[in-house]
Amino acid sequence: MKKKKQEFYSEEFKWRVVQEVISGKFNKEEARRFYGIKSNCAILYWMRKYSGNNNYRKGGVPLGEIKDMNRIKDLSEKDKRIKELEAELQKEKLRSDLWQKMVEIAEEQLNIDIRKKYGAKPSISSKNKKA
Repeated sequence: MKKKKQEFYSEEFKWRVVQEVISGKFNKEEARRFYGIKSNCAILYWMRKYSGNNNYRKGGVPLGEIKDMNRIKDLSEKDKRIKELEAELQKEKLRSDLWQKMVEIAEEQLNIDIRKKYGAKPSISSKNKKA
């Protein structure tokens, strides 16, 4: 009786095969034939190992897919929040521009300095106006 030679596959190769089976590109048997994997159950073992789901035989969604779904959900919520914050920022910029324009108009019409630097000393002309 002839003993079969054991094949060794890299972790990257195993991961790629499992991802292709999980994504539906191949079923286990098609992937086994396509990649020339001699073992009938190697892909099944790899799927159990890389799915992160200890209850693989009971069905359910593999852990990797759950993480991907949560990541997509988080991204969509973050995108919504970013859009809300961008709209709020735009609104505040408009308010700031409006306030600046109001100050400029008031300064022109009333001939007074509304914007002063903090701690600035009044000029001589300002003291004369008050007296």
